Amino acid sequence: MRRRSRVLVADDHPSVRENLRYIINAETDLECVGVAKDGPQAMKLSRELVPDVLVLDDEMPGNIEGLEIAGSLSGELPDLRIVLYTLDTEVCAEAAAFGAFGCVMKDQPTELLIATIRDAAGKTIRAG
Repeated sequence: MRRRSRVLVADDHPSVRENLRYIINAETDLECVGVAKDGPQAMKLSRELVPDVLVLDDEMPGNIEGLEIAGSLSGELPDLRIVLYTLDTEVCAEAAAFGAFGCVMKDQPTELLIATIRDAAGKTIRAG
């Protein structure tokens, strides 16, 4: 049996964090290992839990933006794949330059986020 990919969720909205935790844990190949409510906590938990994938909101409290977090953690934890989760199309355009694996708009279906998490973790499930 293959190991479940470990996912950390960072978003300042409690309902988003908990919904994503539920959706991720409902997948047989993914496990939400933690949630962070702000930038500093996202960085701390990424270092402590060493997840495979960090789903990262780009605008959270804590005096550090998502792109800054992505840039810092991608240099520090090279095996960590960061997926930015945002409402800002400009952030998606800049994501790769800051070391993010990908970017998903929050107004897209959650299936797209799950597919992007799988791609980031190297566990894409293909039909057929």
